[in-house]
Amino acid sequence: MKNKTWKRVLATAMTAAVTTAALAGCGSSDSAESTSKSTEVAAEATADAAAEENTDFDKPDTWIADRTIVIQTYVNDIGYSLPEDIKNTPVMQELKKRTGIDLEIRYTPGDSDRAILSSQLAAGNIPDVICCYLNNSTRPEFPILLKAAKEGMFADLSDYMADSEVYSRYLEDDYLPADTYKNIVFREDFDGAVYLIHNGIDAEDTSTVFDPEDNYLGGMYIQQSIVDDLGIDPTSIDTEEKLYELLVQIKEKGYKDDNGNDMWPLGPKYWGGSVDALDNLWGSLDWGVSDGYNMDENGDIWHEAETDYVYEKIDYVRKLLNENLMNPEYFTMDSTRAEELVKTHGCAIIGDVHAYVDAIYDSEDWIPLGPLKDITGSAAITTKGKSGYGAFAISAEAENPEEIFAFFDYLSTYEGQLLVQYGIEGLSYNMVDGYPVLTDEVQEKLDNGDDEWLINNIGAAFGGSAVYFYDFMLTNLDNKNNFGESRPGAGAENSYARAVELCTEYPREYRKVEGMDASAYLAAEELADVKVQMDLLDYDDMLVQAFFAKDDAEVTAIVESFRAQLKAAGVEQFEDYLEELYAEDPAAIYVEK
Repeated sequence: MKNKTWKRVLATAMTAAVTTAALAGCGSSDSAESTSKSTEVAAEATADAAAEENTDFDKPDTWIADRTIVIQTYVNDIGYSLPEDIKNTPVMQELKKRTGIDLEIRYTPGDSDRAILSSQLAAGNIPDVICCYLNNSTRPEFPILLKAAKEGMFADLSDYMADSEVYSRYLEDDYLPADTYKNIVFREDFDGAVYLIHNGIDAEDTSTVFDPEDNYLGGMYIQQSIVDDLGIDPTSIDTEEKLYELLVQIKEKGYKDDNGNDMWPLGPKYWGGSVDALDNLWGSLDWGVSDGYNMDENGDIWHEAETDYVYEKIDYVRKLLNENLMNPEYFTMDSTRAEELVKTHGCAIIGDVHAYVDAIYDSEDWIPLGPLKDITGSAAITTKGKSGYGAFAISAEAENPEEIFAFFDYLSTYEGQLLVQYGIEGLSYNMVDGYPVLTDEVQEKLDNGDDEWLINNIGAAFGGSAVYFYDFMLTNLDNKNNFGESRPGAGAENSYARAVELCTEYPREYRKVEGMDASAYLAAEELADVKVQMDLLDYDDMLVQAFFAKDDAEVTAIVESFRAQLKAAGVEQFEDYLEELYAEDPAAIYVEK
């Protein structure tokens, strides 16, 4: 405002000067002509100043710059949820009005987002901003980002953080998760520079709070009709032995799917075949709780593959496969067929799903099963507290990087989050008792999964159900306090009612544990060579090979070969490093002795 006032004062002074000059020049025609020209020039200057004044006067306090920010995203969920014309969506038009910023968001489809990230960074072919998945520093994208940062590809953002409204919180003690702080944002080897911004951080740590409205309640689900027929309590299935016995019961009953075909006792995860769904199946057999590592009773750290637990896991899954209790495509089925398997009741138990999938909340056919107890004898879900979800970096070649940083900072303010999550007041929501409430039309579109309409006619994120880019780029999240609900539309009486009902009826407990996963420390500079070799090894892939081995001798050969590869890669050096870290600070590494 001071700047605007000063321009008005300047314009007034110039007008006064013009008037004085005109009065003083009445003595001769030459003088009059000269004065006339001076008057015209001064008047033009006055008009220009006034125009500039009026332009600035119309700009809100949130104005940043009149420019376009070009963003390359390596997130398929973003790429496939972009509006057909983002500039003409109501949300983008309002963002332009408030900040002056236009967005051009690019996505390059391919076999792997990570591979495209790697190739484009290697070629130095990036625009103003890049963003990608990054739950933590153990994600495979992180070494790629770290290398690019150290090679000077990203702008240093450290000078902008203290004066920002949202990202200044990253400087507060204990605000960021330890991994985010030490390994991603404020790395010691960055010498005070900040090249990578980790997003998706909660304003407060609510990781141990089970909120039915806000919990997806993932894991195994079983058909309600089968539970009723067998007369079992699904929460009592809390060990691998009990799960096995249940699968045998189901098989012996000979249940049929909707098409009259034999029902598989255990099917894959709802989103397609995957090894990670096994996490729900083997509870106490999962010894390597820290990304495959753990500490024995003697204080020695080992990879699970170096212990007998690897054979116990393999034998358990082989038994399920050999007795036809598990669908043989548990690890490979494509997402379309996996969804169809659930919707036609082709399996008695889904390997992994959550309550906010329409096949679950749109019917009363499925209820949660388990969960199984872990190696500590607890069925509580472990949490390490806050965590992040995505990351972005600004190119070192970007013009005025401070403007780009200011834009993303604005997105995560209360005002910015309200806009990009809910859209435009009066169009997609109305304020009721201080909180946004979606209009009936938008609520109906959201409930019916009409994401294309939401994407193109409103252009907001709606909790990730529409323009996912905005949801992905936010941080300092506090939806319940800010907006009265965990995500847009969740507070509506009829929205996802079944999902909330399931979460209420089958609550989960959380158990907070200390320390980062072991693999986070592979980012240490002295372990660079070890990391290169370890990244070539895939424990899950080895397990799957062993599951389908022709006999026990082949299983042993596969496991022993992997053990030899671990040793050659330098696993012993890494384990020694971890043991030294633990000796200095037992809270540094997550272990369950």
